[in-house]
Amino acid sequence: MAAQAAAIGVPGSDVFRLEGEYWTIAYGGTVCRLRDAKGLHYLAHLLCRPGQHVHCDDLVSVVSRRQDTACSSERARLAVTKRIKAALKKIDQHHPALGHHLVASVRTGYRCAYLPGPHDSITWSV
Repeated sequence: MAAQAAAIGVPGSDVFRLEGEYWTIAYGGTVCRLRDAKGLHYLAHLLCRPGQHVHCDDLVSVVSRRQDTACSSERARLAVTKRIKAALKKIDQHHPALGHHLVASVRTGYRCAYLPGPHDSITWSV
């Protein structure tokens, strides 16, 4: 555990990990902890797949662990977008540098994606 804590404080060891009821988020040598929320789950799913587009229905299924056939794609898109934007706002309040990076890199809609810039060499530990 001490090695993990030491690694989190090292610049370049970017972490976005759920630990119990809180997410440990480390970026640029700064660490913060946020209470669990669905939007953070959606972000974690996207961060594991940089450059890939994920359909909003798939994000909803990942978090809820079930397929809801009554849930339309439009409702899924609205819910995912709302929760991701709320999570980004919360991250920005606690870690402005990461908030700025994610606002610039995360796309929402029917297909969501984490699209870091070509000069961003981030490998997230989730």
